[in-house]
Amino acid sequence: MKFEIVTLFPDYFSVSLKQSLVGKALEKRLFDISIVNPRDFATDKHHTVDDTPFGGGGGMVMKIEPLDRCLSHLGWKRRGDAEKNPGGHFLILTSAAGRPLTQQTAVRLSLAERITIVCGHYLGIDERLLDRYEMMELSIGDYILTGGEPAALVMVDAIARLIPKVLGNFESALEDSYMNQLLGSPCYTRPPEYEGLKVPDELLSGDHEKIKRFRREEAIRKCLKHRPELVALAQLSDEEIKMVGKLTQNNEHER
Repeated sequence: MKFEIVTLFPDYFSVSLKQSLVGKALEKRLFDISIVNPRDFATDKHHTVDDTPFGGGGGMVMKIEPLDRCLSHLGWKRRGDAEKNPGGHFLILTSAAGRPLTQQTAVRLSLAERITIVCGHYLGIDERLLDRYEMMELSIGDYILTGGEPAALVMVDAIARLIPKVLGNFESALEDSYMNQLLGSPCYTRPPEYEGLKVPDELLSGDHEKIKRFRREEAIRKCLKHRPELVALAQLSDEEIKMVGKLTQNNEHER
């Protein structure tokens, strides 16, 4: 797996990418990351990468020329080129207008060979770049950031942790929130009792089936409390559907 991040602020990533499991995985060369500055592809003496928008209004727009030269330098093929981009290669733009990054998208992208992330800035990029290249626009939430760098970090983290050997125990990734359309179940660790607060007996029972059933039920309860729309999308057994019905009725009575 190779990541490339196209950013006006390379230093943003110099420390962040060295932290935690991502940093350890980079040291082990489980994947590679290159940082590319589009200013290096601007041809004027000031290395200009932005300009005022046509039609007026405030803000600035990232210019097409430096970004086009940058992507061409990285080997990305344009729409209509005789030679196509290889399968397993993804060109991503961080964009508030993009579709949401989901766990399912992260899983799909973790199987890629190469991912290039272009960090959006200002009002956005000149739309003609999207006309010229096949790009996937992704957003990490319905809010606005000062730039695409935080979003790029989130994307790299969400994708990279699913690459084999990045996590010490890959089973933990399989039990992540959203992997089964549900939030994760509540977690506990030692001590088994703290100032009168006890760990649920089911988790201390040693009965794997009972633990599995308990975690599943608690995940459904958590979803109903925080993200009820996810429960409607989840694949539930008949027994779980009945449980959801009872919990929903109880919640309505409590209101």
